[in-house]
Amino acid sequence: MEKEITNIQDTLRTSEGAHVFYYVNELERYIDNAVSYIVAGIKHGDQILFVENERLYPKILKRVEELVSNEQRKNIHYVNNFTFYWRYGNFHPPTILEYFSHLIAPFVEEDLGFRTWGHVEWREEVIIANDIKEYENAVGKLLPQTKAISVCAYDALRVSEGLKEVLMNCHDFLMTDDEIAPIPKQAD
Repeated sequence: MEKEITNIQDTLRTSEGAHVFYYVNELERYIDNAVSYIVAGIKHGDQILFVENERLYPKILKRVEELVSNEQRKNIHYVNNFTFYWRYGNFHPPTILEYFSHLIAPFVEEDLGFRTWGHVEWREEVIIANDIKEYENAVGKLLPQTKAISVCAYDALRVSEGLKEVLMNCHDFLMTDDEIAPIPKQAD
């Protein structure tokens, strides 16, 4: 998968940004892909906004530390995903987007290349599909302005068929543990 991530970044860069839905099945493959994404971004000279839970981030960072220098690791900007998505106790798209815009503002203002990775998680009891759709559509509209690559990771076990369809309609690419491919858009 490292080769696919490295090869596709040039395709994604030439477009008006890229919005990638990562449908995660295997934790170890997820960690491998996150590491590849970060390292490919650093080698490309990008800043990386990495939104992940506090359980997985140390595992990912440990592997990244073996592959890049201390100086290069300064390009990684970590935010706890609970803080990012549930900042005020609920998944509220306008609040999340405002925070996202605040975090990427320095990259945009300094004309730095950047990419994002967001592991979206929520409590079991929360019905969230409409909020996720609102958020993902807004991110999809923002990306062409920034020309950034953005991966939105969702654990397959937590994604219903209905939510998966929503996510497929909100993103340009589908990433699995083993491949990345464009999502064919349906004619309106």
